[in-house]
Amino acid sequence: MNRRKQILFYCLMVVMTLAIIEGMAQAAYYIAYGEFNGNGLAAAAGAAADVVPEVGDEAARPYWLQHPYYGYTRPEAGHPMNQAPPPRREDGVVLIALLGGSVGLGVTEAFRSALEAWFHDNNLPRRPVVLGLAYNGMKQPQQIMQVANTLSLGGEFDLIVNLDGYNELFEAHANYFDYGISPFFPLWWQQLITFTAEDKLRVGQIAVARARQERLRAQAQAAPWRWSALYGIIGRYRLERVARQVVALNYELAAPEGGYSLERQGPQWDFQDQYDLRLTALRVWYRSSVLLRDLSRTAGAEYYHFLQPNQYVPDSKPLTDEERASAYNPESGSIVTYNHAYPQLLRLGDELRRHGVNYHDLTQIFADNRETLYRDDCCHLNARGYELLADSMVRRLAPALRSRAAATPAGTGGIAAARTALDSSIRETAPDYAVNKLYFDVRLAADGVLRYTRDNCLPADTEALFFLHITPVDAADLLPEYAENGFNNADFFFSDWDGVIDAGGRCVVERQLPDYEIESIRTGQAIREGIYRLWEARLLYPPAFRGTEGAPTP
Repeated sequence: MNRRKQILFYCLMVVMTLAIIEGMAQAAYYIAYGEFNGNGLAAAAGAAADVVPEVGDEAARPYWLQHPYYGYTRPEAGHPMNQAPPPRREDGVVLIALLGGSVGLGVTEAFRSALEAWFHDNNLPRRPVVLGLAYNGMKQPQQIMQVANTLSLGGEFDLIVNLDGYNELFEAHANYFDYGISPFFPLWWQQLITFTAEDKLRVGQIAVARARQERLRAQAQAAPWRWSALYGIIGRYRLERVARQVVALNYELAAPEGGYSLERQGPQWDFQDQYDLRLTALRVWYRSSVLLRDLSRTAGAEYYHFLQPNQYVPDSKPLTDEERASAYNPESGSIVTYNHAYPQLLRLGDELRRHGVNYHDLTQIFADNRETLYRDDCCHLNARGYELLADSMVRRLAPALRSRAAATPAGTGGIAAARTALDSSIRETAPDYAVNKLYFDVRLAADGVLRYTRDNCLPADTEALFFLHITPVDAADLLPEYAENGFNNADFFFSDWDGVIDAGGRCVVERQLPDYEIESIRTGQAIREGIYRLWEARLLYPPAFRGTEGAPTP
């Protein structure tokens, strides 16, 4: 009996000791984190993730697709930023490009939904298609690069909408003062160029640390003692220690190397202070908007420029308690920037309007709104905030949307007919199709004769084989012996086709092309049984010569 009491006593002592330890751990957890460990390490895992600041997580971006003009794009191959060929206008559609940074990215879906609702409510005959070209950290002149590159490759737009004004100031400042690179290079430029051996080592260390974070989080969900505050304190400390390692490695990776490097840092600027830089950044922002307006006009599109809202703009929103706790940092550099740069930005906005830019300041659209709309201390909105922002943009776009939705390009016939008319106009002024090469000039005349000519010709210039590969539109026109090649072989020698060298030393030889529809021609001269080509040219057979029935394909 005494033995049983003794065992019971020891068990009670163990239980009481554990309870005291757990109670003290709960108290310590509350003191350290301002909350009780109600969900054990599972809750700690989520909290520890917040230790990694946005810049630490975003600074190392070897995962983005590098782009020669934009800096970087999204990783999806089919995304409009990576689309080839680029998008073109079509009948029944109003094609709208949305440019900007992370706020532009965040509002894209809400903007698309608001446009679809507006078109439906107004019973318009065409439908909106939004090309989401906004992405994290993008700033001028990246938006110009996006539009110019798309237009140069044959892309088209009905409307070009630019939502910006934050990254142009703050990310330019981060580039120059934090990373030592050109303020007008894409953000995190130093992470987009080729990594050094040390950089690659840090990237590997970051990957290892990230993997460890995931293992710890998985343990947090599965551990049977996950409700223990003692386990929560230990686990949270381990998670936060790994998070700090990730941040430190990211900053090391982002830090400029010792000494100036044109490749890593770009052209050197010499700003006296942050205010000097911001004035220059404001001028770049202004000029970029004017250039986008001009590019849009050249492309037959309308351009709208929106200044995005921000909680640090004075008197722009009555902040809720939740916003003051999580979305407003009284020590943020944003306050200083807006106090000093915002008056100049407003004046430049007035100048944009005076110079014919459809510019709209959206920083006051929440001035009377007492809902919680901002979700972080940068500038990003929650779902409700993006919905209101999208509605504001669509209301201001309404005149252009109504005009574009009701218009038929080139008067009648739609977009395809307009392109056909343009093709016909070009053919009337240039009936021949020519490609000038180093050796022979190859010219396709309207009568279907392919003519080769060369001035100051010597007999040796005519001795090499002329290869002539003709690709028909219809594969049925391929000769059986050439079906595997995908083209009909019509190689020839100069003398076989009555080639002549006239008294002035000019070589001329002609070939009558077959009467089936031709997609393209590749021709030139070759020696050594066709292995070594002296010259070659590829001719895309112009629509004017593809038979007489039906309109040419635009």
